[in-house]
Formats: sequence, structure tokens, C-alpha cells
Amino acid sequence: MNSFSRSTLLLAVSFFYLPIVVLAIFSFNASSLMAFPLSGFTLEWYQALADNGAFHDAFITSFLVSQPVGILSALIGLAAALALASPALRWRTGFIVLIVLPFLVPKTVLSIAQAMLLSWTGLGRNAVTLIVAQTLVAIPFTTTIIAAVVIRLDRRLEEAARDLGATPWQSFRKVTLPQIKGAIGAAYSIGVILSLADLTISMFLAGRTQPLSLVVASQFRRELKPDLNAMQVVVLCLTAIILLLSELYRRKRLLRGHFQREQ
Repeated sequence: MNSFSRSTLLLAVSFFYLPIVVLAIFSFNASSLMAFPLSGFTLEWYQALADNGAFHDAFITSFLVSQPVGILSALIGLAAALALASPALRWRTGFIVLIVLPFLVPKTVLSIAQAMLLSWTGLGRNAVTLIVAQTLVAIPFTTTIIAAVVIRLDRRLEEAARDLGATPWQSFRKVTLPQIKGAIGAAYSIGVILSLADLTISMFLAGRTQPLSLVVASQFRRELKPDLNAMQVVVLCLTAIILLLSELYRRKRLLRGHFQREQ
């Protein structure tokens, strides 16, 4: 890597991570004014966050919404990935376009279209519609993650299981599924993270449901308080923990598979 590439990479990383570092620094600043120089170290804003009932309720709401989004997007992504890997699939290009389309359409346009459709069908804006809309946006990501693993599988193993008398469901459960558990777990984690980070869809479809992103945006418009910095740091830490656990699980699966092959 030459000096220009290193400089470009350093600039990009700094542009992405420097605001996060500044956010974390001000979450421990003793002053309510977010400006340098710092006034000292304090945990007051984390204590204020712990005493804020609105944030607690919003976080629980976001958690309850994100879990079905992660599960549904992983299951639908699994079905789509298996279909993409099937040699018998016709109109493969059209199917790929259909899967990727929600990712290409701007979220604002997609949210307005979904809100209009729900209004026309008589369905209200609530947690269920929010889950459906966020799942639709997460499907391209989960499908890509799982398909990247499914495509590399040795199809002869499943064919051998079928030759030995296994049903299609048995061959999938005992041969294919153990090899793609890590990818399914990663897809689930991505669906949860995308749901927690969503703001645009929630603004149009949440209705009376108040996920954390909406509460933060509302607080930010009124007043930028230091406890918001503390809350963002906590959310970032939770997201990092989810990713870390997913990666540890994936590596554990790889090591177990490698050990079994050696045996």
C-alpha cells in the first residue's frame, strides 16, 4: 500500500470514527456545554440516562420490534438464498432484482408508498406494520449474507443423504442447516441492528409506537442534552456486543468444523 492509499484510508477512517470518539468524550464531560476545553470527568449523564423512563420504554419498544424483524428477515433471507442456489431456478436475474429492489429504493420513497398502501387497505400505523416494513428493507442484506455461504456448499453431500434415504427436509436439517447456522445467526444480527438504527421508516409507519430512534430524534430537535450522548454510547456498545457475539459464534463454528474434519 503506497502513501496515497494509506492517507486516503486514514482520512476515511478518521471521518467515520472521529465523531463517535468525540461523542463518547462529551458523554463523560462534567459540563452540560458540549465544547472544548473539557470541564472534568463525570458519570452524571449516565446516571441521568438510567433515571430516564422515556428512554427505557423506547429501548424496550425497539428491542421488541427488532427481534421479529431479525427473525423474519433471516428466515426470508434463508428461503431466498436457497432459491438462488437452486439450479432449477428460472428467471434468476429477475428474482435477484426483486430481492435487491427494496435496498435500491430510497427509504423515504418506500416509507411513503407503504404508508399510502396501508391507508388504502385500512391498516393502521403500528408496531406490526413497522415490523413488516423494516423486515422488507433488511431482506436484501440477510439474503446476501446467507447466499454467500449457501452457494459455496458442496451439493454432493445433500445428494448423498438423499441417496441414503433421507427426505428433503431431513437432508436439509441434518446436512445443509449445520453448515449455514453461522450465516443465519449473522443475518439475524444484521436484521436486529438495522431495525434498531432505523429512523426514516419509523417516522412514517410507527404511529403511536415510539422506538428509541424516534425518541432520540424528538429530544435532539428540542435540546441537545449530554444524556443523549450517553445513550448513543450505550447503543453503540450494545451493537458492538451483538457483532462480537456473532463473530465469536461464527469462529466457534469454523473451529468445530475444522476439528471434526481432522478427526
